[in-house]
Amino acid sequence: MRKSRVLLAGVAVAAAGVTTSAFTSANTITADNNVAGYIQTSVSGAVISNIAYTPNSTDQSRLDSVVFTTSNNIANASAVLTMKLAGTNAAGQANTCGVSGTDTITCTFTSPLLFTAFDQLALTVTSN
Repeated sequence: MRKSRVLLAGVAVAAAGVTTSAFTSANTITADNNVAGYIQTSVSGAVISNIAYTPNSTDQSRLDSVVFTTSNNIANASAVLTMKLAGTNAAGQANTCGVSGTDTITCTFTSPLLFTAFDQLALTVTSN
């Protein structure tokens, strides 16, 4: 009976892996020229062409804002930035994001975030 439970769990994990693989197969992720967690990915919608980190003016170990430049028009979009550390949401990551012009998203932290407090970031862009 114990073997059947393990087998069923293994089948469920394998099925989830196949489903996830099929869902993400259209996305291209490259790891060239990564700096401070930078990675470029093409997903239908907003295509990020540049990421600029702005350190705090008085404490360079802290991050004040992140500016994303897109290669397509996002004038009528909104954005949410999520910072993660080891796969979980980073502490103190509260921020607000705004879209300016047709290709710029600026996310500003309510309190400067330590650069060591995150190792990944995720930007979600939605049309309004």
